[in-house]
Amino acid sequence: MFGTMLDTPLLVSRILEHAAERHGGSTITGFGSRLEPHPVRFDVVAARAAATAHALSALGVGIGDVVGILSESRTEYVEAVLGLPAMGAVAMPVNTLRSADFKISALEENRVSVILVDPEILSPVLEIVAGAASLRHVVVMDSHVPSDLPGTHLEVHALEALLDGRPTAYPWPDLDERTAAAIAYTSGTTGSSKGVAYTHRSIWLHSMQICMAESAALRSGDTVLSTVPMHHVMSWGMPYAAFMSGANLITARPRPGEALHTGADLANLLSAHRPNKVVTTPAALQKLLGRLETHPQSLSHLTEIVVGGSGVPEALIDAFVERHGVPLIQAYGLTETSPIAAFARPDPHSSATHRRAQILGQGRFSAGVQARVVDGDRVQPNDGWSVGELQLRGPWVTARYLDDAAPERFVDGWLRTGDMASISPKGYLAVVDRVDDTIASGGELISSIELEHAVLRDERVADAAVIGVPDGRWGSRPLVLVRLKPGVTARARSLWEGLEGVVEMWKRPDRWAFVDDIPRTTVGKYDKIRIRARHASGDYEITRITPGSTR
Repeated sequence: MFGTMLDTPLLVSRILEHAAERHGGSTITGFGSRLEPHPVRFDVVAARAAATAHALSALGVGIGDVVGILSESRTEYVEAVLGLPAMGAVAMPVNTLRSADFKISALEENRVSVILVDPEILSPVLEIVAGAASLRHVVVMDSHVPSDLPGTHLEVHALEALLDGRPTAYPWPDLDERTAAAIAYTSGTTGSSKGVAYTHRSIWLHSMQICMAESAALRSGDTVLSTVPMHHVMSWGMPYAAFMSGANLITARPRPGEALHTGADLANLLSAHRPNKVVTTPAALQKLLGRLETHPQSLSHLTEIVVGGSGVPEALIDAFVERHGVPLIQAYGLTETSPIAAFARPDPHSSATHRRAQILGQGRFSAGVQARVVDGDRVQPNDGWSVGELQLRGPWVTARYLDDAAPERFVDGWLRTGDMASISPKGYLAVVDRVDDTIASGGELISSIELEHAVLRDERVADAAVIGVPDGRWGSRPLVLVRLKPGVTARARSLWEGLEGVVEMWKRPDRWAFVDDIPRTTVGKYDKIRIRARHASGDYEITRITPGSTR
């Protein structure tokens, strides 16, 4: 027996229409030239998205065509990631800090003929994309095309000129909800970048999850500041969720050409806009915390900070709670999971000890995500301590990569995440390490994440990253890169001794290197591929610690 419910497709166009009809007065704030804020009402975004659809249709964009976007977090960006899927095209944000080869490859593999470009990076982008054989049109997110552009065979248009006189309503097509709506690429921290195509259905369901009380709990009346760039999984899907819920959204943009916001940038945004929620990364919060230590300001307007992208050090969580009265809620996810799969809201029915562990972990999986940990060919029990590789599946988890790249990452319908983890009886995730970053030492496994968080407990340390390096006796041992806080001095021995009672003696790193900067990827994660390469090249001055010595 089938049910009697109407089978209407879950489409991005409906999110856009709903936002205009029910939450037209809510705003999306982006930042244009000179980092000036540019707030736009949701109903205006919907009207401009429709005009953009008309303009791009005139350039030959049709259903199923991929349109590239190379920009930072401007309001025009949000119009595009809503309007393009709504018209049946596919939005493909491209990280502006990635290599020229990557940009050209992404455009050619997806047969992109039209790209939208931030005016501040137009000239270098034109030089790069001129080699993309499929490309025909470049649309500048501005009112005019600069007169001093280098010669090019591409047609260059000003977006505002294309929109002039266009209708502000569009006959959004009735699509199959399983058709592609947007493409995102993995950051490539553990290998080559791979493409994931999100469907209208997956975006809709993921957005509903973000709005749920157990997740980010977005609702009308909220003002959310996101420092996550749009090219990073559409800012973790926040624009779609904001338009679904009516929450005001501020899409903070870094300074042009920079991967991260400074602590001062983030502090100024908080002071100017006074959001009640922030969505950000541990790297950005470390910078903010350092800024607040020297330039105190009230964070009383914040009810919580949602943080993800990598594990959050316990010391960072405690610092915001104890010094500023703001709780941090960890989220876990991957490009392959749209990206958010779990939120670390504690279970009110658990003991205080268990709630503490739940807050420090990566979160409880939502109803839409199935999870298991696998060791070899054995599925481990959800007992909170058995460790294996985390595998996921669900309606917003990809079943494959574009062009069927890396098929070994999928087994029996499950995505192999590459994370070593355990799952508690109540479904809470604790990520131990990346499979590739776990340090096998003398037949035992050491978590680089555990050591990083332990070292960061020391008040003298601003940043710390751990890799495994070859050792003749043990096979591999931990090397810690340490960046000290400004004006602070410390010896490796004193930092090593500070780990007493925090990590077991055999796990303690016996190699230390003090550095001015730790390499990070364009999305703020430790770039351990570069760190290993620099170590192999002898770039680090290493201090060896021998237990029992005085050095």
